Amino acid sequence: MERKVAELFVALRIEDHYTKEEIFELYANTIYFGSGYYGIYDAAMGYYGKPPSELSDAQVIMLAGLPNAPSAYSLDQNPQLAKQRMKQVLDRMVSCSILSQEEADLLFEKNE
Repeated sequence: MERKVAELFVALRIEDHYTKEEIFELYANTIYFGSGYYGIYDAAMGYYGKPPSELSDAQVIMLAGLPNAPSAYSLDQNPQLAKQRMKQVLDRMVSCSILSQEEADLLFEKNE
């Protein structure tokens, strides 16, 4: 319980000093993406051989699903499971009205 209270205060202090976008950027630049890659830059370079700014939308969506279970969804270790995870991310984007079903289907096909 004591640790949870301390975490709450740390979270509040972070939110006082950083925007949500900055917090997300800090998070994305440090989390594990599988296959020994920490941070979005390392993952983009390791999996696709190019920096994040040069990734296709399909590649970005693929990477977005990896942190949920990075060892299980690693593109090097289990590409089929990674594709299934990408489909889940796309389905969620459709249900949140971020993409149409047609756009999601197109992005999924581009990654095949």
